[in-house]
Amino acid sequence: MKVSIYWALDGSLSIDRYARELAQNFPADVEVAKVSVLRGPGRWGTLRDKYLKYPWVARGRQGDCNLIVCEGYAYLLLMLDGKRTVVVCHDVHPLIYRGPGPRFYWRTRYRIYLRLLRRAKYVIAVSEHTRKDLLKYCPFLSPEKVVTVHSGIEANWRVLGDAALAAFRKQQGLEGKRFALHVGNDNWYKNFASLLRALVELADKELLLVKVGRIGADNWQLIASLGLEGRVIHVPYASSDELICFYNAAEMLVFPSWHEGFGWPTLEAMACGCPVITSRKGSLPEVCGEACIYVDPNDTPGITAAMERLLNEPSLRADLIQKGSLQARKFSWKDAAEDILKLFSAAAPPRSS
Repeated sequence: MKVSIYWALDGSLSIDRYARELAQNFPADVEVAKVSVLRGPGRWGTLRDKYLKYPWVARGRQGDCNLIVCEGYAYLLLMLDGKRTVVVCHDVHPLIYRGPGPRFYWRTRYRIYLRLLRRAKYVIAVSEHTRKDLLKYCPFLSPEKVVTVHSGIEANWRVLGDAALAAFRKQQGLEGKRFALHVGNDNWYKNFASLLRALVELADKELLLVKVGRIGADNWQLIASLGLEGRVIHVPYASSDELICFYNAAEMLVFPSWHEGFGWPTLEAMACGCPVITSRKGSLPEVCGEACIYVDPNDTPGITAAMERLLNEPSLRADLIQKGSLQARKFSWKDAAEDILKLFSAAAPPRSS
């Protein structure tokens, strides 16, 4: 079987990672073809290549089955054989978001993409919560068409030895320092501001916060107004190997999101022996199970209290590390690839000659 995987063009690290790691875990007898185009310079070059060039390239590169790795590229279904095409939906954040910005254009375009999902044989939701969201906002999709296949996590997310961890701490200037960790860009649903407010209320004023990912202007201002300039370490980007080290070195991952379509950082932390504080919003209870401390994302004192517990209760920390390791093992790319192949088998009529 030949599977053509249609990649996103927007440089999303999480979507690219999904495509890459899934492709690596199909069986050896499955031929995987990556389909993409290079975006031209400037806004108009980007739009031309995304909406004109890419569909024509996509049409000529079809496999026995096609996988579009993000619902935001459902317009490719206009040029693909929908009967042998599956689309992955990661979340429906454009429809949930209620904040400032060009919402009308953004949401209208996104709704058009979702309408096109009717052309696909199946739509994969990366969590059961995302499936429910999709069916809520898209009543025109039949429930049988939308299938939950959890994303996986690779074995490289692991607990490191003392020597590797000591070398990393020295490299980062973190020797003898304790820190909490937050991973992800400063998007509206990440609720990073609540973590900053919780940090300033901690009894331990020496605890640092390492933020991996972009920080928006509003939260830079909040950092300054709270007097946290000396306690927040900003890491705009970290490779997977560096993230593994950060998780291993951290006292905890604090991830009080208002919504998540899946929530990879929680599983990454658990696999690396890092205790997790998160919320019961979106897919997070589904992904984290009972292997974390849950908080109300709007309850700043509650977030502070949970952080205090992990700093001061070694037995709780050890228990969460053990439970987290077991929880992370439940999410396998091999299992995801196997489940998707079953959908492909149902979606692959004989190709005309």
